[in-house]
Amino acid sequence: MRRKKVIMFIIDSLHPKVFDDVTQDGSAPVLAFLRKKGISHSRVVSAFPTMTPTALSSIATGAYADKHKVPGFIWFSEMSQRLVNYGATPGAILKLGVFQTVKNLLYNLNQEHINPRIETFHEILEDRGYTSGNINFFIYRGRKKREPHLPLLIRLAAWLRLRGPVFGPENLVLGECCLSPSLQGFRGPAGPFNKFGFNDRYSCLAASELIRRGKQPDFMMVYLPDNDGYSHRVGPLNAHPCVRKADRMIQTVLNAFPSWEHALEENAFLVAGDHSQCPVGPSHTTVLLDRMLSRFRRMEMLSWGAARRYDITICPNERMAIVYVLRNQESVLPAVVDTLSGDERIAQIMWREGERIRVIQGGSRKSLTFWREKTYKDTFGVDWNFNGDLSVVDGEVRDGLLHFGEYPDAFSRIASALESQVTPRVLLSARPGFEFYADDSPIYPGGGSHGSLHESDSIVPAVLAGTDHDLPNLRVSDFFHWLMEMLPAPSR
Repeated sequence: MRRKKVIMFIIDSLHPKVFDDVTQDGSAPVLAFLRKKGISHSRVVSAFPTMTPTALSSIATGAYADKHKVPGFIWFSEMSQRLVNYGATPGAILKLGVFQTVKNLLYNLNQEHINPRIETFHEILEDRGYTSGNINFFIYRGRKKREPHLPLLIRLAAWLRLRGPVFGPENLVLGECCLSPSLQGFRGPAGPFNKFGFNDRYSCLAASELIRRGKQPDFMMVYLPDNDGYSHRVGPLNAHPCVRKADRMIQTVLNAFPSWEHALEENAFLVAGDHSQCPVGPSHTTVLLDRMLSRFRRMEMLSWGAARRYDITICPNERMAIVYVLRNQESVLPAVVDTLSGDERIAQIMWREGERIRVIQGGSRKSLTFWREKTYKDTFGVDWNFNGDLSVVDGEVRDGLLHFGEYPDAFSRIASALESQVTPRVLLSARPGFEFYADDSPIYPGGGSHGSLHESDSIVPAVLAGTDHDLPNLRVSDFFHWLMEMLPAPSR
């Protein structure tokens, strides 16, 4: 029996309710078709923080941030002792410059930031002898050397300094920046007004063209980014038009086969979100971390001199934030916690104390400590012990198992975020409706935001069709493990 090929679609910021609405009212026919024919889940847990680079890294490696080492969208690099920003705002791009912004996103994220000791799905599958394709998915690291051809406007803005190869799968498409030889002559919506090809239509047209040309790889990852920005603007519960548009784009891929039924006979499909979004209130719901922590000497994006000259640096990731303690940990870290712990807009304040993790609830100052020990298992089979108030993460012990409600997979996700780096730091997660701000960080008052530990940011839908194989666990990191089962290593 011939093994099926696999196509995975990731729709950025796909909200479970919106997905339910458009598949039940008939306005997203291909998503409804796949859902009817396959296995559907509405509560798949994303990585923490629920930011795209971290979540996509978890999808591509099957691990949380403690293993893949990408801790957010804005973070402090222990190697370079500088702040990393993948272009969160126009102000950040102006400060960093186009050269550094594009270098971080196009080159460094894959070649340096993701742990070189962990393999991506492209690397593993190509080592197994399968062909692999990546269309606009930001985590593309593979075995083949590729030379990007950046658009002239980007090269000029970067003072012609962006050059050098990347390593990706055999079929690598990164908008206008990199086009697989199998797609020579392909044209899609590109240019500065179409995000240089990083859009839903370009992604799906490129995928359908590979199929039409008989060049479809054994595994093809197709990333649809548009819903993220749309949900930020209008709010995640109003994103139906953009998800319907994504459905039309996915239709172009299935239409490349003789019929949708034939597509299912030839392929296994997985369609899911990477994270969701939470509606946020007007501007007064923004937690101004730069003001709250103004008494500490703070390293900023373009600060000069050694990082150890500063007390802290603040890295807001929308509804999550990281406060790095750069010196005098014994006095500065407790002072940062004390300053923030009275703010009821902050759901969790988290930091490490040796091998143990402390969590304080903002406002109430309720406290919880947990650590790795074979006393309780959570619902994913991971061993923990704790003391203190489990309500801080909406947890309870039931039938001998640790269960988490509004903060799914809380212990593993918090621990992974804190274990992703060694620099002392305090993690913050906002209550629903709130987000964090410091200089040049994105905020979306009146729209949608993400990043936090809360289920509103953390739960995504997933549909698997054309296969009886289900996800081993309901986490985005388990998309990887499902794929490894679908395309296993050849038997010896």
